[in-house]
Amino acid sequence: MSGMSAASSLRVFLPVLLAVIMGVEQGHSLVCFSCTNQQSNFYCLKPTICSDSDNYCVTLSASAGIGNVVDFGYTLNKGCSPICPGPSINVGVASVGTHCCQSFLCNISAAGGGPRVSGPLLGLGLLLSLLSVLLLQLSP
Repeated sequence: MSGMSAASSLRVFLPVLLAVIMGVEQGHSLVCFSCTNQQSNFYCLKPTICSDSDNYCVTLSASAGIGNVVDFGYTLNKGCSPICPGPSINVGVASVGTHCCQSFLCNISAAGGGPRVSGPLLGLGLLLSLLSVLLLQLSP
């Protein structure tokens, strides 16, 4: 993908400038980046003025895969929230990362895709699976 065009840059930064000019301050309305089901943080740079009931900027990232061998996908969601969702979760081949913050456009980062299964761990799992199949074939 080539660099961001001038028109795209204006679409991203004009709302931020407008929010600053209108006097949106940290102590009043919270401003967060927002996006839904994106594969890149590049598409998650849209500023949103949160409602008065929102106290957090939230970034949720979900990924699945096996080390650098198999990639089942990655999705990124950002926005305003009245609460900070539960902690990050990693179940081996899938993970959900949660990041909450409470300041002006603080959710700029992608919060990471979370850890994935390492190569040695995958190798150990395959070895144990093969051993169990061999033992089943050898038993009467």
